[in-house]
Amino acid sequence: MKRLLSPWHTVAVLMAAGALAACEPSPPTPKAVNAPESAPSTVPAPTTGAIQGLGGDAAMVAASAGKAETLPSHAAPAESASPLGELKQYVGTYPSDSNVSFLEQGVLADRLKLMLGKEYSTLLSNLRTVSPLTEEDGRWYITGNRPHEGGTEAAAVVVDAAQNAVRVWMLHEGKVSEYRDPSHTSVPWPKDVQTMQDNQKGTSQG
Repeated sequence: MKRLLSPWHTVAVLMAAGALAACEPSPPTPKAVNAPESAPSTVPAPTTGAIQGLGGDAAMVAASAGKAETLPSHAAPAESASPLGELKQYVGTYPSDSNVSFLEQGVLADRLKLMLGKEYSTLLSNLRTVSPLTEEDGRWYITGNRPHEGGTEAAAVVVDAAQNAVRVWMLHEGKVSEYRDPSHTSVPWPKDVQTMQDNQKGTSQG
């Protein structure tokens, strides 16, 4: 039979085995798997005070604003002021209230002279007894008659500044005449003018 190892021999063998194990190279430590690089964070462009606080809609508003800035600027054309607009200052006044009557001098007088020609003086005579310049539905008008001849001599002038148009109704020697400038423009008669015309139907002709 083989001799059993003494306790001292056993300790020596274990120590030798441990030394050999210590000398063996340790297995390489596995490298950590690199996480994919995150995309660089995008710093949002600063927004104006009008856009801030809109949350998810801010991007849409900012994009629209940027697009609008790239478009050519086309300001809405301002409506050109009518030459007849200066008459507005006379609304509520009589022609005689001014040093110079707006029927005899100024833009309206010039238009009436061109429209009526030689009948311009007749118009002035038929507006000696006259109403103040009155406004109705954005139009200004004046009515009158020749003193003591209301049944045969009367007149009315209507101004439509928005259309730069003038319309004249005149009763002279019992006959009605009408003038328009421009001739194709439609300028409705105010109610007072219609009333005056109705009152003259019994004495006028044409």
